Amino acid sequence: MSSSTKEDLLHEASRMLLSKGLNGFSLQELASKLNLKKASLFHHYPSKNALAVELYRYYQTAFLSWTQKNAHLKAEKQILTYAETLTTWICEKQRVCPVGALSLEWSLVDPALQEEIKKLHLIQKEWLTNLFKTIQKEDGLRLPVKEAVIRTMGLIQGSIQLARINHDSQMVIKNLRSYLKIIKE
Repeated sequence: MSSSTKEDLLHEASRMLLSKGLNGFSLQELASKLNLKKASLFHHYPSKNALAVELYRYYQTAFLSWTQKNAHLKAEKQILTYAETLTTWICEKQRVCPVGALSLEWSLVDPALQEEIKKLHLIQKEWLTNLFKTIQKEDGLRLPVKEAVIRTMGLIQGSIQLARINHDSQMVIKNLRSYLKIIKE
């Protein structure tokens, strides 16, 4: 499988996972969508779980790449840009967040896959923690950094769900801007 085929495979698997859930599509459906033989998929990924593990590693790398590309922005602008990017990606493409994608199936998710999902969450959490430490130094915060991080993650996730239901992708940014204004001293 060429690297472009592998990338096509990961992109299509991502689209299916984030729109249908892991149990919402088959490897046969994935292979058919890409005009591949199912045996070609099994050659590289012996199971759907192995594919999902690779996919979450791909998400980790993509997120780290995104943070590096946007590291020149001020801390608050990085948070807002991330929320805008995530909201556009999720709302316009009718998908769910990669970390939240398997939350309903969590007890059924293979432990190796759970670990990769947790790693993605921790990478995002660490990134936000560093940004809030910067904000704390520059502007001050009315609450501890750890609390600001968890509340921000929850606000973004909840706002994205409300934005999808209400067909208002700007809701996420409005809520996040208000929140950031309130928590700074």
